[in-house]
Amino acid sequence: MRVTFAHDKKARKAHYKIHHANITEAEFEELFSRPLVVIGQERQVLKAVGRTSTGRFITVVFIRVSSDHYHVITGWPSNRRQILLWHREMKGR
Repeated sequence: MRVTFAHDKKARKAHYKIHHANITEAEFEELFSRPLVVIGQERQVLKAVGRTSTGRFITVVFIRVSSDHYHVITGWPSNRRQILLWHREMKGR
């Protein structure tokens, strides 16, 4: 699987790291290897909530480039509402 990241030219780092530097690239890779719950979509841009193996919930905005390539635009620790949506969807699977 391939995960790429949108970069902020001014800050010269991945966009998500500007406000959420405590999330690692490995956590994003982990998200895409586990079940995600899509909570929004605008054209090809998806917004989804996922859970890492350590139990941390992360919301990610991304483009699915191909079946094994995801381009992360940004991400942040999920809020309570997003976590509840994830649990509701996972219960039905």
